[in-house]
Amino acid sequence: MKKMIILLCFIFLMSSITSYGDINGPYRDGFIEGYIKKVLEKEIHIEEYDGTTHQLSFDAKAVLTIDGTLVNMKDFKPGMEVYGELKNRRLTTLEGYSTEMPGYIAPGSKLRVGVVREIDRDQITIQLSTGEKETYFTSMATVAMKRGANVPLSVLYEGDRVKLYFDEVNTFFISKMEIEGDSIAVKEIYRGKLKLASYLDDQIVLENVEALRNGKWETIQASMKIPYSADVPLYIGGQELSSRNLKNYQGRTVYLAVKDFFGKEKAEKMIVKSQYESTFSDKIKDINWYTQGMELGNNKNISFHEGTIIVKNGRLVDMYGINAKSDAYVVADGRGDQLGADVVYLYNEDINNSNIGQHMIYAGRLDVILQDKVTLKNYFMLDGNDWYSYGVQKELYYDNDTAIYDLEAQKFVSPKEFYAKDYAVDEETDYAKNRNLKDWHGYIYTDGDQIRTIVVQKNMDSLLNQRVTNGVIERIYEDALLGWTLNLRNGNDWSSRKAQWMAKNTAVQIGLDRAMLIKDGKMIQADELKAGDRLYMVREDFEAKVVLVK
Repeated sequence: MKKMIILLCFIFLMSSITSYGDINGPYRDGFIEGYIKKVLEKEIHIEEYDGTTHQLSFDAKAVLTIDGTLVNMKDFKPGMEVYGELKNRRLTTLEGYSTEMPGYIAPGSKLRVGVVREIDRDQITIQLSTGEKETYFTSMATVAMKRGANVPLSVLYEGDRVKLYFDEVNTFFISKMEIEGDSIAVKEIYRGKLKLASYLDDQIVLENVEALRNGKWETIQASMKIPYSADVPLYIGGQELSSRNLKNYQGRTVYLAVKDFFGKEKAEKMIVKSQYESTFSDKIKDINWYTQGMELGNNKNISFHEGTIIVKNGRLVDMYGINAKSDAYVVADGRGDQLGADVVYLYNEDINNSNIGQHMIYAGRLDVILQDKVTLKNYFMLDGNDWYSYGVQKELYYDNDTAIYDLEAQKFVSPKEFYAKDYAVDEETDYAKNRNLKDWHGYIYTDGDQIRTIVVQKNMDSLLNQRVTNGVIERIYEDALLGWTLNLRNGNDWSSRKAQWMAKNTAVQIGLDRAMLIKDGKMIQADELKAGDRLYMVREDFEAKVVLVK
């Protein structure tokens, strides 16, 4: 009888451990999925799919729905499957699913939440909070949303956090995709001495804090407190550590990737330096996935692992986000030929974020303008970060959604005005000669052959004097003499001769007053830019010509 009691106690203990396997998971991820266990007057008990149970209260403005219909709390029943979003450990939304018809759901009710790990045209692979990867497909009918506005699917990046909605249970085609805003972007990579790690207070204290800026470590402040959750990945020398053991590494150098979380910095990934630091700025020549190693252009071989902090397009990605032929800044740990990457910061940017995009940038003379079509003469296209001439003429199309900006008048013009005015003339006619009229020139941003934005000016710039640059806005301001100006940090210039990005070791000043500014496929004004925005631009020394917010 005594053995039986001990056995029952053991079974109960194990079931309790299972039920509370990852009690902080929803608060880290910002959402919870599972089944309702109990509904009380002001709170609800939800059991996650893995068996973990949470007792949750509601935000004062929480939105409650069942099958897409607004409901009251009393309408939720035990056993109902739900999805909820959390902020400050309180539910801000709760969606319930009560469908009785198997195989049928209200349009947009089935959803998946995860991080984009791979993009291959219409095929999107996401990683769920459980670690599993699932692949879905987009179509012409897929609606993409970001910051509450419709955006083209081409704004999507690897590393983006998304919420995918489906209209049928068994479909793999996405009906709507919500792309998380700027909170997924890496704000800083810090290096510092670990002074204190408090497991109870969920924070760490760093001393002698430096940030990775302009290809070097720049001193930020003597001491810094940063929120740190037990769920943040922690590694040393390629081996994963328990966050409970972090206190044992006080006094050691750590590298930390942080994001901006509701105005506060939040740790996302940490690695403890094991031996000696070496840094390299070079092209990744080749990758050996079997040994998890990469060879740089200088023939140096460096290994990488799941704990390596890898930043690509301003986002944290897993190790499979590293690509051969990419240009990178690598912080390595080790000695001699035994080097492992602690940080890999990939420089590469292009006009398109992935192979979903078909955006292009043209420059050329406006030879003919019809009511829906523009013919360019002696045109150039930006291809692989260089201007190339592809032919004598090119036809592009515009419509009522095309943004047309006259740089000389500093104003937008309508498609009707664009067609009616003398932006393109027959220079050999008496009408043109008597009025000294010439064809204007333009910078044109397109989606395929459809013009999204065109900026027109009387004279063509010398494209030979231009270069392509990327980086992050450190500061933007309106100068009394120079107009809208920004300081760019972590800048890189494209070198055609070396066919690689060359890191700059100082901030770069850029003028915006005569620039075409594009964000999420649309033209914006300079005052809509902000510090922290990542940019890809064509510039002529100080003066920007075309700027894409990435």
